Amino acid sequence: MSYFGGLGAGKGWSTFSFILTPAEFELLFKDLQFNFVIDNERVEIDYQQTERSIVFNGYKQFFEQILTGKKKLSEKAKWEIESLIRISIIDDLKKIEFDDIIGKKGLVSKDYKLVKPTEPVINIGPFYITLTGNEKLSTTFFNTDGIIGLQLSYPKAVSWKTDNFETVQDTKSFPASQLFEVLVKRIKSVAHKAKVTFNTTTFNPNFWISNEAAAVINKNQYLISTQLTIA
Repeated sequence: MSYFGGLGAGKGWSTFSFILTPAEFELLFKDLQFNFVIDNERVEIDYQQTERSIVFNGYKQFFEQILTGKKKLSEKAKWEIESLIRISIIDDLKKIEFDDIIGKKGLVSKDYKLVKPTEPVINIGPFYITLTGNEKLSTTFFNTDGIIGLQLSYPKAVSWKTDNFETVQDTKSFPASQLFEVLVKRIKSVAHKAKVTFNTTTFNPNFWISNEAAAVINKNQYLISTQLTIA
């Protein structure tokens, strides 16, 4: 079953942006029933899910090499690391189906397939910070130099392929919606609303940061180059 979520269903997304240390990120998921899955690109034919260790180790690389690393990485190297944490979360693998990939000659691929969740998933991806030319701060612009943390996103409503996407359904009834709220609550229990300063100006952007992450995040190359400080 296929669906459109968020803006595709006309209701937008619930989002939550944050910066945590690798250890804090892994602890978010302790004792929760969930699975990491790739649903935004083709996967190998024997794929079932993405092992948790891959995501947790990927976030460790993301934090240490992109967010706080001193070495300037190529765009290719950054993407290879970033792709490890561009992942989705589902509460039950039984809600995952697979579609064949049909080639140009009408043949079914023996190497790859597509992942099709039957219920909305929680998406994880990076968020960005940008100091604009008029000395305003934004976390909505796409800015590969300004990658600063992660964002959870979950559609507020979905529409379904089965009726040509005409029926719009609120997502609050799905278990993944409760899982999203649990993750947000856990982040807030170890983090606080971030404050960003530039010269004598203080900004109050809409993301959260833990004390441990705040102690090291100002090593970030973009923050140094723009003279921004996060606390």
